[in-house]
Amino acid sequence: MRSMIADKNSTATTYRSSKPGTRKILRSCDFLDFFFRRKVLRKRIPLLASFKVTYRCNLACGACPFHQKAREENSHMSWETAITSLLRIKKTGCRIVVFEGGEPFVWKDGSHDFHELVGYAKELFRCVAVTTNGTFSLDVPADVLWVSLDGTKDIHDKLRSNSFDRIWNNLLTTVHPNILVHLTLNKENWHDLNQMADMLQTMTSIKGMTVQLFYPYGQGEEPLALSRQERTAALENVIQLKRRGYPILNSESRLKAMIENTWTCHDDILVNVNPDGSISTGCYVKNRGTVHCKECGFTPVAEASGAVDLLPGSLYAGWRIFAGY
Repeated sequence: MRSMIADKNSTATTYRSSKPGTRKILRSCDFLDFFFRRKVLRKRIPLLASFKVTYRCNLACGACPFHQKAREENSHMSWETAITSLLRIKKTGCRIVVFEGGEPFVWKDGSHDFHELVGYAKELFRCVAVTTNGTFSLDVPADVLWVSLDGTKDIHDKLRSNSFDRIWNNLLTTVHPNILVHLTLNKENWHDLNQMADMLQTMTSIKGMTVQLFYPYGQGEEPLALSRQERTAALENVIQLKRRGYPILNSESRLKAMIENTWTCHDDILVNVNPDGSISTGCYVKNRGTVHCKECGFTPVAEASGAVDLLPGSLYAGWRIFAGY
């Protein structure tokens, strides 16, 4: 590993000081290599890892089951566990790491902080992403930074612990080059999508928006799952907004497929890493809740599965999000 990963100050500004064009080209080549190995050589290698570094969070959102596990034993990774886990998933051939929580920005172990961990991961993987609640300064040197925003101010504050103003200020002031907003549609906010989309149109710092549907884990979270009728109406509305030119990065074909969940799920493309260091391959919900395929709302998995099936819309969506074009 280069000495940079031990220097927190240089790590925190990697995305400014490195050559993003070079990393983007290498990332594109890495993805082409993945598809060659997967489709031509028939190697069943995973594409991306959901890497939960901690269940701890500075918020207590009713829709999330994970912060409720923060007091459990092994709910927060050590530096050694994190590094060992990254090396293990590297050996599987995985190409994308997505750090999640809880809230990943609160992760710390002794002198090691989250910025350093992201810098280390970037030495191993061409694409490192982070999903955050957006209440911390958006300065982590990830290739992709997703900020969760679940509606306009009143709706978001109701769902996410009165955090809207902090998030909005961070979105206004960030200089990170690849910020995406992620919206989880549920019973409380799906009617709010149009107003939120209009609001985000004014944000020059945001590259685009992705959406998924609330999934009922059965782990004590609020009952926010959409009915079948609401699910259909919500997804059809997303499709219409996309057609009207709003920067929604989900592909239209996978949005349509999500209405009835008729898409083919290649769950072997997923690696799940939990704060205790356990690693599994398969469904995102595996070991995290009860698996009900018909209620699946995980559009990222639908897109990744579509990309493995070489569907043009999914390939283009992935190219824009992860390759950075």
